[in-house]
Parts: sequence; C-alpha cells; structure tokens
Amino acid sequence: MTAIRTIRPDEAEAFLQVLCDVFGLDFNRAYDLYFQEPYFDVNRKWAIFEGSEMISVLTTTPLKFGWGDAVGIAGVATKEKFRNEGYAKRLLLKVLSEHKKRGEEAALLFATQTKLYENVGFEGLDRVVRGELYIEPDSAPNEGIPIERLEDLYDKWSFGHRDRLRRDEQRWKYWKWHFRQCAQYRDGYLCFENGMLREALYTGHAERWPVPEGSQWMGLSYMTDQLNIPLRNVTEETILMGYNVPGQPQMFLTDQF
Repeated sequence: MTAIRTIRPDEAEAFLQVLCDVFGLDFNRAYDLYFQEPYFDVNRKWAIFEGSEMISVLTTTPLKFGWGDAVGIAGVATKEKFRNEGYAKRLLLKVLSEHKKRGEEAALLFATQTKLYENVGFEGLDRVVRGELYIEPDSAPNEGIPIERLEDLYDKWSFGHRDRLRRDEQRWKYWKWHFRQCAQYRDGYLCFENGMLREALYTGHAERWPVPEGSQWMGLSYMTDQLNIPLRNVTEETILMGYNVPGQPQMFLTDQF
C-alpha cells in the first residue's frame, strides 16, 4: 500500500538515512546538524512509503516574499532501486497540493536537472553563478558591522520591492545559525563564508572589492547583475525553478533552502 505523508518523530533518523545514502553523506557527521538546524520540523519532511518502507523524500521550508507566502523544496531523494518509477513526481504533486492548502501557493527549488520538475509544472526562473571577484589591491580589512545594523539594512532593502525575500524571526535565527563574517562596505555590507561571498548590499558600482585574494561570489544571476558584482571566470551552478511564482525572486544564497 502506498502512502504519502509527513514523517513521524520516530522516522526522522530513517529519513536522514535516505538522504545520506542518496547524496553520499556520512550519517554520523550529518546527524547533529540535521537535528539542530533551526528549521528542523517533521511536519515539513515528506515521504512516500510502500508499506513500511520509505521510498522517496523531500523537505520544505517556509518562505515569505512581498507578494505572499511560498515554500522552498530541497533534498528530493529516491532510493536507487525505486528510481524512474514516478515516486518523486507523485511526492512533489502531493506536497504542492498540501502546501497550497496551508496558504503557500508558490514553490521554489534549486535543480541541476530540470526534467522532473518541469513535468510537475515548475519553470526556470534564474540561474546560480559563481565567479572570482576582482580584488582591490592593498586594501585594509573593513570594520565589522553590528548585527542590528545589518538587520536594519536588509529589512529596508527587502521591503523596497515585492519580489524580495522577507526575513522573519525564524529566518533570522536560521541566518545567524551559520557562521558568517560581515563587514561594512560603503553604505551597506559584505558577508563572508570561508572565502565565499553569498550576500552583499550596497549602492553604486564597484570595479573591485576590498576582500582577500581568491575570494569568490556565488549568487543568483539577477542579483549579481543588479548589484554590479565584479566577476571573472564565471560558471553556472544550478537553476532556480519556480511553481506559481508571480515575479522574479530576489534573494541571497545565504537563505538557500
């Protein structure tokens, strides 16, 4: 008998095991992060079962834009012996239907292969790009920015357009859960994560940035263009796909789900 539903608390480890098996992750290393992650919620972890066996899984995350609520979908994984039998498609259709009842009528996800998602109504909205930043030589490190100031700057930017992602208290908790070094830059800020920048807010155009040698930027193409991020050796990573999304999503990959 086939069933599609959110998992029970006692099924959380089995859910993680499916993810680790499919994506080649170490279960023991993933365990603590999995349960400590601020958005961990068994009511947002969906699975399709054949009898008692968990076949295919995915996780949803709440998103809020100026135009309304949406859901982010990640970790779509099907056990190898059950692939190409339509399980993931059935799971996705059920999840989209159920989240629509919750008021989350739109959905977003990042994909390397798009066929499955196109078959359930998703379309490509943007692409993730990565590139090396042009460095400002002999620049002194910028001063850190207080988190309260950073929140104010982000919220002011976010509420400036209906297509921009809003950060409520839970999303800010998730944002702070990741270790980031943030520095003042012009009238805004830059955020670093081990040599990678995935968030920046400032006005004007910069040919070079005061960042360490070898630093890279990773973000949506639309955001990269809007902020005039100075890049070289650009590569495309994944595709941002949307279902029933009314505009062009504006968000940073620090909020990637």
